[in-house]
Amino acid sequence: MQRHLEDLIPLSRRALASALSPGRTTSRALLAVDATAGNGHDTLFLAERVGEGGRVWAFDVQRAALDAAQSRIAEAGFSCRVCFVLAGHESAGDVLPKDAAGKIRAATFNLGFLPGSDRRIVTGAGTTLAALNALAALLAQHGILSVHSYSGHAGGEDEAAKVARWFRALPWDGWRVAEYSFCNKNRNREILFLAEKIS
Repeated sequence: MQRHLEDLIPLSRRALASALSPGRTTSRALLAVDATAGNGHDTLFLAERVGEGGRVWAFDVQRAALDAAQSRIAEAGFSCRVCFVLAGHESAGDVLPKDAAGKIRAATFNLGFLPGSDRRIVTGAGTTLAALNALAALLAQHGILSVHSYSGHAGGEDEAAKVARWFRALPWDGWRVAEYSFCNKNRNREILFLAEKIS
């Protein structure tokens, strides 16, 4: 039987898809960022939605992850829509072109480690907050920031707490922020933050 409460990933994707709906913007080129490309599942989701004239920047520090993501994107026929960046997401402000400022419609993060890979390679509070600051400045009006934070890895609880403080500090007159979690999940807690830039 179908559940009534959906998991956090589908919830995030509904918000991202809404932000990338062509009717939501006058811009012909829809721009998006996958800040943690991993195996490319979110990258593919974004590439499908930006359309032929759109562009997705996909960041990851692991070459094997980017190779897997590139293969997934190529198989779907969307290679021309995605720019893969072998670097941490904290470099987004330097990597994204200047003319992307104020035009990024969606940016998504899945924090923690890449499933099936070296669990010692994890996101950290310092680089994640740097990336959030950079992308918040580049986001379009009514663009969406989505951060799926997991706390079951080394440093995960500290990262989740600092990310939560960052989102909660965003001013009401410029942002709408929602926070979702399963409060009775005791192992590897996860929190989804969704923020819409109002002005």
